Amino acid sequence: MTHSTDHRSGTVTEATAAPAAAERTPVRYWLATVSISLAVFAFTTTEMVPIGLLTAIGPDLDVSTGTTGLAVTLFGGIAGLAAPFMTSFTRTVDRRALMLVLALVLIAGNELTALAPNFAVLMAARVVLGFAHGLMWSIAASIALRLVAPKDAVRATSVVFGGISVASVVGVPLGTFIGELTDWRTVFHAIAGLGAVFLVAAAVLLPKLPSRNAARVADLPRLLRDRNILTAVVITVLVVAGHFAAYTYLAPYLEDRAGIDPKLISTMLLVYGVAGVAGNFVGGAAAARNLRGTLLVAIAVLAVTLVALLAVGTFRPGVYLLLVLWGLSFTAIPVCVQTVVFTYAGDSPEAATSLFVLGFNVSVGLGSLIGGLIVDHASLTAVFVTGAALAVLALLNVLRLKKEATTP
Repeated sequence: MTHSTDHRSGTVTEATAAPAAAERTPVRYWLATVSISLAVFAFTTTEMVPIGLLTAIGPDLDVSTGTTGLAVTLFGGIAGLAAPFMTSFTRTVDRRALMLVLALVLIAGNELTALAPNFAVLMAARVVLGFAHGLMWSIAASIALRLVAPKDAVRATSVVFGGISVASVVGVPLGTFIGELTDWRTVFHAIAGLGAVFLVAAAVLLPKLPSRNAARVADLPRLLRDRNILTAVVITVLVVAGHFAAYTYLAPYLEDRAGIDPKLISTMLLVYGVAGVAGNFVGGAAAARNLRGTLLVAIAVLAVTLVALLAVGTFRPGVYLLLVLWGLSFTAIPVCVQTVVFTYAGDSPEAATSLFVLGFNVSVGLGSLIGGLIVDHASLTAVFVTGAALAVLALLNVLRLKKEATTP
């Protein structure tokens, strides 16, 4: 792995190290890492917040709710598919400059969304934001690793991925709440404001980060020939598809099978979300000590949880406990898999990350599609069994990773 500078000696120790030690202050660079997490939060909220605003956006722009849903589906698909190509296309650009450009796109894209006079303009803005989101996710963690000491690598990865967890727990519900108080356009103005905060923070805190070992599309086949990189991508696809196959239909399951009052479902989803934020950081801390073991435990707990939810029936304390375990286990997995990717990426961390991003985002839609087909042709119960089965397949793939893989 290539990402650090020795704070004590002031010498660059690895090829992709960030600035000279004379320019570095630990607090400044941790703040820079947090600012990157803020950008990830803003982009992820941008992607997901229309879910809570569909019934407001559709009538205002004179399109159906189903058509409005394309604002989410297309965004995620573009982010995943474009990630490897956008990372390669920008391979020679200074990473600080690239972050500033992404901040400007985040601001402009959300402002255009907020001001969109029709659905075509809104979708045009979402397409541009989707390309930027894929690129942001591909380079964010590798930039953070260039800012911290090697011993803090997994912690920095957890901070960056924390932006995703917090977006799902805070960003989307808060955006929906703001939309209910005002209107949906105000929500996107607010996200543009977050982009402005990130722009200032990045300009002040990030040092120059010349592109090192930049990604090329031609690198991807070589990376996929590495058994561990390919296994990490397969694990990502299986876990994410299994999770979203079940999670997409969690609310109807809680209402129809667990007998939960519809008014309590939002509270239960919040319990899941808060556990998810905790799982991101707990998983990161555990992975720093035993990466492969943490990944095995997290996926095993996820699989058991999905099956156990079917067994507890209407026993409400059991349902709450299992939702906590679900949140803790699932959000620990991306941190672990991303760390595996960095461990084996060699001198191509951004290219390898773009493969992870591709697998993750495409599998979100794939999982939802699988879940929908199963619900329509089988049952809600079958969705959870399928999710657990995919998690078990992912667990078997973890066993294929080299045992000596611990941390970058």
